[in-house]
Amino acid sequence: MKRASLKKYPAGKTYYVKVWHEGLKKHYEINTRQAQKRKADVFLDKFLGDYKEWSKQKLEESNPTYLHNAVQAFLKHKRGDGQTSKGTIEGYELALNDLIECCPNPKMDVNGLGTLVKVGTVLYEYKRKLDNTLTLSTVNIRLRSVKAFLHWLYDQDQIKKIPKITITTTPPRDKLYPKEFEGLMKYVDDPIVTSWIRFARFTGYRLREIPKVHLGENGYYQAIGKRGKKREINLSDELVDLLHKIQATNYKPARISKSFQLAYRKYVLSQNSDYLPDGYSIDEIQLIGRDKINRQIAKLYIDRYCLQHGLDKGDLTEGQKRTAMTQGKTFHCLRHLYCTEVQIATGDYQKTKSIMAHSSVIITERYTHLDTIESTKAISEQMMKAQA
Repeated sequence: MKRASLKKYPAGKTYYVKVWHEGLKKHYEINTRQAQKRKADVFLDKFLGDYKEWSKQKLEESNPTYLHNAVQAFLKHKRGDGQTSKGTIEGYELALNDLIECCPNPKMDVNGLGTLVKVGTVLYEYKRKLDNTLTLSTVNIRLRSVKAFLHWLYDQDQIKKIPKITITTTPPRDKLYPKEFEGLMKYVDDPIVTSWIRFARFTGYRLREIPKVHLGENGYYQAIGKRGKKREINLSDELVDLLHKIQATNYKPARISKSFQLAYRKYVLSQNSDYLPDGYSIDEIQLIGRDKINRQIAKLYIDRYCLQHGLDKGDLTEGQKRTAMTQGKTFHCLRHLYCTEVQIATGDYQKTKSIMAHSSVIITERYTHLDTIESTKAISEQMMKAQA
């Protein structure tokens, strides 16, 4: 059989077997680890005797419906499609590597993953693992990644039916009230951090986009955002001044993010004085160290979470504790606040989508948190007036 032959590595002393796999239409190199031609020939003879078994094994290992192979093919497709961002691909990798870890058999067929509700199946165990270790929002992100993977498999005719993946609706935590914004700003003591926050508040640029904002040839300021999408905005003189102050320093986005979160947590403590550390008053919040602030906020968030869900602190899973800690607000909430106010000003989701450079109106709707609660007072007064 001429499908295999003995070769010698150019830069080495050992021999290898070069073999052609007819089914996979590709060559393989198998190191004999032998420097003597006679011993390498013995290795080749033995390999040829086992060729059929080797060929069958390679064919099985390359089965596109094996979970590991399917995951690798999906990730390769996403890396090369030119549309999926690096961050999204990293999210796919995290989600699908966790899925593989929940698979008891390395040769598990993707048609045997089961469902989220059938006890003992891979998808059930995967969901249970996520629920016990991650926040609800992170669980949803991982499940969306798995859902995208399963839809791709279906499009490739590798699975017959897409298992139902239910995404639990989470209450919006990105909503930042103007009152909260004004409150947290009292606890920002760095003028450069203040510039970052105010610039994001009144432009809607993402944290990592701000250092890249520049004046375009058309006279408008612009930055390249997600998926290479350009967003242009006409800045006022005050905002231009803030941008110059920001870009004249070397503050990293991570520093700004942490400063924002700390200021928000101080504001929250000012509204919940029972959780202040012993010996401190509301007027002394600025004097409290970061670690003490974080410890007191953790107590507050966990107590609030237990009260809302009727749970005991001692019974909380690691995932529930992490979910409790997501009650805080992040720098990205400023973009949501800006988007909400743009929608109020335009009254048109298509215009708001264009201003925000969102990929779809669905995203714009998710970003806008129109305050229906605030309007209930006026509605009630109007109804009572009509009854008078």
